[in-house]
Amino acid sequence: MKQIITGQVLLILCCAVYLVWWYRGFRPGIHVSRVGGVNGALLLVTAVLGFAGMVFSLMPVEEIRKPLISQGMIVIFGITAYLVLLFVTKRLFDRVVTTELFLIVGWTMLETIAADRLYAVGSLDGDGIIVITVIIAAAFLIGIVLYVAYYRMEEMRAFYAAMVPLIVDAVAMAAIIGIVLSN
Repeated sequence: MKQIITGQVLLILCCAVYLVWWYRGFRPGIHVSRVGGVNGALLLVTAVLGFAGMVFSLMPVEEIRKPLISQGMIVIFGITAYLVLLFVTKRLFDRVVTTELFLIVGWTMLETIAADRLYAVGSLDGDGIIVITVIIAAAFLIGIVLYVAYYRMEEMRAFYAAMVPLIVDAVAMAAIIGIVLSN
């Protein structure tokens, strides 16, 4: 359980640094290098924290009961969902495909796997896994809605709206940590 919680903390930090990078590099009317200087360092720290958080969240753990869903099935469903959303957002909503779609679906897959693993190690009961599943689903829906709406918004509103999924994901992971620690 400790490594999964550590992974969640690292991912929360990743969201925080990504928010700083976004704020510095994407403010309307400001033109700066998004990958050079301080912004480049922030992007590198974001990537390192994200990768480390993912590794810690997926490290082997000693399970005391069978997971509810196969991790392989979660990955297959996630890849399928990504491809469907890629098509739907591009064709039906005329949304330019960006990395954020991959990040939204990838984060949802990772958190679903982490929650299932927390259940398998006995850190979550049935009610806890249901609450966490609802939290993950809500964060996913907020992310997808804002992903589709982004290019339809006024520039400054879109700038701030793009921050919301990162904040929601960080809050969701903090809630997951809180639920696990309260069990």
